[in-house]
Formats: sequence, structure tokens, C-alpha cells
Amino acid sequence: MDYALGWNRFNLSILGVWPEPSKRTLLRRITSASIFWTSTTVIFLFICAPQTTDLILNSTTLDEAIENLSINIPIAFALMKQIVLRYHGEALRLLLVEIINDWTQTLSGPERLTMLKNAKISRRISLSCSTLAYTMLIAFISLQTYANMTSASEVDLGGLLHPATFPYDTKKSPYFEITWMGQFIGSILTGISYSCFDTFFAVFVLHLCGQLSVLQLNLKELVETAKHDVTLFQNRLGFIVNRHNKLYRFAIIIENCFNLMVLGQTLISTIMFCLTGYRMITSMGSQEKDMPIVGIIFFFIHVIYALLHLYISCYVGETLLVESTGIAFSAYDCAWYDLPPKKAMCLMIIICRARVAFQITAGKFSPLSLELFGSIMKTAAGYLSVLLAVKEDPVED
Repeated sequence: MDYALGWNRFNLSILGVWPEPSKRTLLRRITSASIFWTSTTVIFLFICAPQTTDLILNSTTLDEAIENLSINIPIAFALMKQIVLRYHGEALRLLLVEIINDWTQTLSGPERLTMLKNAKISRRISLSCSTLAYTMLIAFISLQTYANMTSASEVDLGGLLHPATFPYDTKKSPYFEITWMGQFIGSILTGISYSCFDTFFAVFVLHLCGQLSVLQLNLKELVETAKHDVTLFQNRLGFIVNRHNKLYRFAIIIENCFNLMVLGQTLISTIMFCLTGYRMITSMGSQEKDMPIVGIIFFFIHVIYALLHLYISCYVGETLLVESTGIAFSAYDCAWYDLPPKKAMCLMIIICRARVAFQITAGKFSPLSLELFGSIMKTAAGYLSVLLAVKEDPVED
């Protein structure tokens, strides 16, 4: 379990939202709550609220509004992700307890290999998303620092990392240092929050897929059990049915905790693809010679970052659909024809039940799948073309 969840536990503990499965002392609960409220306050006061104020008061053109929203929207959404993880802390803790119980049970060699396969995928997803998040943060901070040093006369950001309006003069010391450090810390926290929510979600879904794969192995061995001991067959069949129902409840808890934020993820990813793509195209078209290489890198990473998280959600959703319906195929592919008719009829009930796939939806509207990802990409590309069409100055000028 530490192999799959260790990186998530480290990052979520930084945000104060790690749902510790073991019993915690009062001091640890107070510490976790203090970290959570401190981090959310820093993000809201130094980035979200000032950026929204700047959008309302100072953004007079389409380009200025898009530049603000392309940063403000994902940061605000990352803050919402952090709050949701804290809100569903008890439900997520129960899921972690179930995962621990699954790993501590006595497993056969093939079953453990199946679980390890999904754990490795979970770890790779966590490491990849975290690495990309930190790379994007480095590129963003470098780009803003470069812009403040070389072109402060073009866009007056007050030397800050984010364009923002504060109720005090940020150019005076020590207000400048405090504000800059607050935005720096807030940027790091939002990068962690945005990334860890999706990787944490992927860990739960992939573990569920691993348990469904183990259940398929049990179904294939069921017929061999019946040939030697009819009573054992009944017990194993009852275990499979109860286990399938328990995994279904596991999927329902994941659905209830994550479906609204997954819906937000689909919308935010569409918006971010449009806004960041618009900024990248217009910047390269109008300032091709003056555009710093770090700016181009940041735009590419920003687009990939938004789409990668959406793809991960759709990928694990597609995997869950395949593995849950695979229960029916496993029951059909086993040597049911060697069973007595009454025993074979029991497998028909399992097949009928398994035809109803487990699924994680985007706000109860549509199940996560690769088909949904393709539809979102087509929609986002259409919106991007509309943005370019209504631009005040054509790109080719």
C-alpha cells in the first residue's frame, strides 16, 4: 500500500487533507486542521481574491481577461479540490481502511501480482503528475520573473508572480516581500492540490480495478473447486457474490466523493485548453522574436498539464468499465458446462448482475471513458477556433 499511496500521503499531508486510516491523536488532528486552514487562507488571500479583483477592475480587453482567467481559474479550482478532500475526509478514510485490509489478506501469487500491477500504475501516475506540476511551477515562476525584469513597462505587475490588486501598495517594503512570498507559497500549494486530487482519485479507482481482476481469477477457479467439493463450491460462490457487492459499494463511495469535481475537471480542462491555446498562438504570432523560450515551454506544459489530468480520469474510468463487465465474461469463459445444471444457473445470475458496469460519472451526466475524452477534445478545439475568430487583432497581423 505504501508503494501506491506513499507519494500521495506526502503531498496531501503538506495540504493537511490526508485522511489518516489509523487512529490519530488530538495533537495530530489539530495540526492537520491548522495546516489546512493556513494553506487555504494563503491561497485565497494572496492569489484568488486579488486576481478576481484585478479581473474586475483592470481587465479591459479580451487578451487581458484571458491572461487573468488562464491562471485564476485553475488556482480557484485547485482550492476547491483541497476543500472537497477535507470535506470527504471520513469517507476517504474508510476507503483507505478497505485498501489496507485488502493488502493484509492472504493472497495467492497471481492475485498479488494483479494487485501489484495496478499499484505500479498508480505510482507512475502520481510521480508523473507531480513531476509535471513542479516543472510547470518552475517554468511559470521563471517566466513571470523574466517578464518583471525585462518588460515591466509593458504590463505593470508590481513585480509580483500573479497580476493582482491589493488594498495596499505592494511596491513598498515590507509589503512587497510579504505579498511575493505569499503568492510563491500559494502557487506551490495550488500545484500540489491540483495534481494530488486527480492522482488520489486514480489510486482508488485502480485499486478497485485490481480487486475486480482478482475476483475474475476466483471465478475461473470456481469450477475446479466444484469438481472436488460441492460444499466448498457454495462457500466460494457466496464469497464471490458478497465480494462483488462490497466492491460495488466501494465504487459508490468513490462516485459520491468525486463525481462533482470530475465534472468540474472536464469543464476546467476544456476552458484551460481554449485559454492557454489562445495565449500560446497569439503570443507566438505577435511576438515571435521576443517570446522567451521559457514562455513557450510554460504554455506547452500548461496545456499538457490540464489535458493529462483529464485523460487520467477518463483512462481509469474506462479501465473500471472494462474490468467490471469482465466479471461477466470470466463467468462465461469458465468451464460451466462441467457443472451440474443447478450450479451452472448460479453463474447465469452472476453474469446478469455483472452486465451492469461499475462507473464513475462526471456529475451524474456521463460516465468517464476515453470516448468522453475524445468528445471534450473536439469541443475544446471548436471553442478555441471561436476565440481566435473573435480576436480583436487577427493573428496573422
